[in-house]
Amino acid sequence: MAAVSKLASSAARLMKQGLLKEAAREFERAISQDPKDASALLGLARLRLAQHDEPAARAVLQQLIALHPTHPEALSHVARLDAEKGDARALELLNALAAQPKAGYFEVLNHGRALLAREQYAAAVPALERALSLQPGNAQTLTYLGQALQGEKHLDAALKRYQEASEATRTEHLPLLLASRVQVLQGHVGAALVTLRQAILRAPKEASLFREFASLCLFAGAPDAAMRAAIELRLQLPESADAIYLHGLSAFVAGKNEDADRILREALVKAPDSTPVRVALAKVRRRLGDDAEAQKLLEAALAAEPSDVGAANDLAVLHLSKPGGAASARAVLTEALKAHPEDAGLHLNLALALADSDAARARTHAQRAQASGDRHIREQADRLVAALGSR
Repeated sequence: MAAVSKLASSAARLMKQGLLKEAAREFERAISQDPKDASALLGLARLRLAQHDEPAARAVLQQLIALHPTHPEALSHVARLDAEKGDARALELLNALAAQPKAGYFEVLNHGRALLAREQYAAAVPALERALSLQPGNAQTLTYLGQALQGEKHLDAALKRYQEASEATRTEHLPLLLASRVQVLQGHVGAALVTLRQAILRAPKEASLFREFASLCLFAGAPDAAMRAAIELRLQLPESADAIYLHGLSAFVAGKNEDADRILREALVKAPDSTPVRVALAKVRRRLGDDAEAQKLLEAALAAEPSDVGAANDLAVLHLSKPGGAASARAVLTEALKAHPEDAGLHLNLALALADSDAARARTHAQRAQASGDRHIREQADRLVAALGSR
């Protein structure tokens, strides 16, 4: 029995060092020598949960529960997995396990995580704070607590927890990624870019970080930086149409029209039915003076995805740029508004399309556009309402 205990403790040390494959082998050796070694079974279950291997974790946990039917941590792990799938009784069990006077860290954490997964943020916050008190400075718990606080719209508190989690782990990129998203919500785009760069330094092989960084650069008006990130994304995912699209979009925003045209055509070969690629390529063709192909691309995009707002707005604007095109624009926009009755851009463009034929209806749509959160749309709507008021 002593030899088995040594194997289990050795495996636990390897797991703490992040050597999960080696730890799994040690746990499995311990269990093969003594199938009733509860510490090895529990350690292996924790490891499989950390690897997000739910089937393997469940199998080990069921072994442990068969040996110890009232094992609180094992019961809580299984209950969390069930609660996250919508099992209300599992959530009740988690509540009961966490309410025990001697409830351990995992029983409390699993309760908080299940509440978080069910978007019961107000209840999740105190549960996760209690888990944090049982393991102060735990990066995982700090991250979950940040998510619960963000769910409650407490952005400053959420950011603080993400930053603490980042300091606590110094290797995980997730707290930094989540922190950058909060900073965007707060309007601190520059800070968000710095934070996201730090996340990339921690996980340079995580392709999704480069996609997020490129998108954020475009939002921040830094297309050259977006292009560099998109190129890195393409190097990591050479067959990805989305990576090619992002590269082409960055080139377009950077004003490199011929490059954008070539790259987006490459994306369209990879994803011939992609609405975003068609819409982006149509923008390029319009800038290059080829309205005929732009119109074909936008019409194809709408045929494939009739409710796409971007394609509808772009096609309507193209029609409005042509003599006698207002009627065609009205038809496109009226159809799009059926699917998106609150979209301010659609209302603004329909107001413009109606301005010369039906001032009263145009004013109504322009007033709807005045409620937009987009300053540019709002300002255009204000000017149009003022102009229509004199008619």
